[in-house]
Amino acid sequence: MKRTRQEYETFFPKDGDHFDVIVGGGGPAGIGAALAAATNGAKTLLLEGRAFFGGVAAVSGWMPMNRILRNGQSRGGVNEIFVNKLRSYGSHGCRDGKVTWVDADGLHVHPEYLRLGVMELLEEHDCKYLVHSPITGVEMDGRTITSVVCAGKYGRRTYSASVYIDTTGDGDIAYHAGVPMLKGREEDGAFMPTTIGLVLANVDEEKLFSSLNERPQEPTSAMRARIDEKAAKEGYTTSNFYSFDRTTIPTVVSSNNGGQDDIGIIDASNIEHLNVALRSGLQVVFDFVEMVRDLKIPGLENCSLVRAGQDLGVRETRRIEGEYTLTLEDCQQGKHFDDVIALRYGTIDAAGLKATEGELHGTIKDGHEYPYRCMLPRRVDPLLVAGRCASLSHLGLSTCKAMGNMMAIGQAAGVAAAICAEEDTLPRDLDVSKVQDRLRSMKVELKAP
Repeated sequence: MKRTRQEYETFFPKDGDHFDVIVGGGGPAGIGAALAAATNGAKTLLLEGRAFFGGVAAVSGWMPMNRILRNGQSRGGVNEIFVNKLRSYGSHGCRDGKVTWVDADGLHVHPEYLRLGVMELLEEHDCKYLVHSPITGVEMDGRTITSVVCAGKYGRRTYSASVYIDTTGDGDIAYHAGVPMLKGREEDGAFMPTTIGLVLANVDEEKLFSSLNERPQEPTSAMRARIDEKAAKEGYTTSNFYSFDRTTIPTVVSSNNGGQDDIGIIDASNIEHLNVALRSGLQVVFDFVEMVRDLKIPGLENCSLVRAGQDLGVRETRRIEGEYTLTLEDCQQGKHFDDVIALRYGTIDAAGLKATEGELHGTIKDGHEYPYRCMLPRRVDPLLVAGRCASLSHLGLSTCKAMGNMMAIGQAAGVAAAICAEEDTLPRDLDVSKVQDRLRSMKVELKAP
């Protein structure tokens, strides 16, 4: 719908503005948090450091937004609002995703429709927003955050709120506020890999997908052996895995990977590591295209590179030390929590970073409970932390980190923050049953199947 410039500008905050809720980070968790807070009556601001909302789904291009649904049906709440918006664009905007053990109940979303759709949703629910606004610091009064700081070419700006939600992925608000943080795998500090995805055109889709493994739609061992042999002989850069996804455009396919396979530990909160990952990631993309054409991989013989990902896809950096740390064992055992505020569906997916084969392929409870306390950081108020930077062990994060799960958890943070603002209560003092009741009224399931 056409708007005037003046109408657009009504959604942008002014330096020093105060809100009920400020959400930092506009990926799936942040979208869930901002929309949930706004739809629950809170004056809300969503800040994003990139030029667009959508997180990795917008960065990479048609990467499946898994677990956004449940058994093909609505998960209620913000997930439903989000899916309805994408589907309103018809087949150009999204298509049904994979049904493999890693990727299921999702949508392949056109990245540009995603970017527009999020902005339209924020506007429809009167949620203020601003991109190109990385949170670079906080102002504190003791253990209390009084404002967040954004800095860029425009200079320094501050925004204040009754409650803050950190969904930055890297835990930027929490980090700057002095919350104790953890990084990487507990035993050796390794991180799940970073990725630059790619999009290919002139692909014979049926030929390609019929030649791949069904689970999880990756090259067969014979196909992979040919790639590795060519790389060894000719010095190409390879990744430890490649996977392929259909898109909304005929003959166009997107591909995911695990970054350069011998690059070592990459901590994407370290600027030098980040540059290494970006440079090596581009090499993985271009070398892959060259190899599959030269090898005449079925369906990719005449492919052309449309684009590499607009930015690096990051799976893991900082995680807070919270009131409770969710572990792999909790997810495997289906542990019950009185303060459950979301269910997570899926499997263990460390993106090729194998701890042990047993852990990677072990069974988990599909629909395990996620406790409110994972969002409560130690020592700092009034702050909630959702998404991959919440209080999780390394494998607790790798378990069901799908985007639909992250949106559902962000939604719970948004509801909690809105109630806190209503009642002038700190998140750590909130009666969680009020959050649960509000979520159930939004048709969100909190009882594990």
